[in-house]
Amino acid sequence: MDVYLVPVGADRYECYYEAAEEDETEEPVEGDGFFARMRAKFNQQLQEAEQSRHQKAAAEPATFFGRMQKRTLRWIAERVAEQRLLWHLRKADTATLHTPSDLTSDQANTIMRASMKRDADFHRTRLILHSVALIAAVPVALVPGPNILGYLFTFTVVGHFLAWRGAVRGLHQIAWTIVPNPALGDLQRAFSLGAEARHSVIQEVARRLHMPRMARFVEQMATT
Repeated sequence: MDVYLVPVGADRYECYYEAAEEDETEEPVEGDGFFARMRAKFNQQLQEAEQSRHQKAAAEPATFFGRMQKRTLRWIAERVAEQRLLWHLRKADTATLHTPSDLTSDQANTIMRASMKRDADFHRTRLILHSVALIAAVPVALVPGPNILGYLFTFTVVGHFLAWRGAVRGLHQIAWTIVPNPALGDLQRAFSLGAEARHSVIQEVARRLHMPRMARFVEQMATT
């Protein structure tokens, strides 16, 4: 598994993974208990979100619930992209961390582990909060019409749980190999350039690394 320590500022970095479009994201479902049903629902939501993302623009649904469901699917598709790295780490035993050539291995390892620790803490906290919200949304299921809150919190609970497990595994179980990457060094130096020149370098580095979605990720993170 290849993970990239991507510069998103003069001295800021984010771990990045760009999965192939056909990568499997479904979770195995075993048994028929409560958690098995949640994972089955989670898989259904992933499929619906992926279908929605690949469909051509369609007319806005006529009903309020239809519009809410469409917006929820769009939001889920965005969260899938954000959390895909951590979800994949759950199943990895080894990983290669590609780093800017200006960083030493020790520096890169420290930055990566700080990122994983931050992600683990974030998703653990959100898992607790969203689990409480999912329980609170149960009475809404009695109201006629789609249970949008239950639909949303089922995804977030399972998603945060999987992301938390991936971050913990990245910290404690995965054997990392650190490899300097000259293209990421060029990307890091791009943040000393003007906006137009920086944009050109970001696009060029994304092409060199064969990661078409990386450029958008870098530019979004650079503005936060």
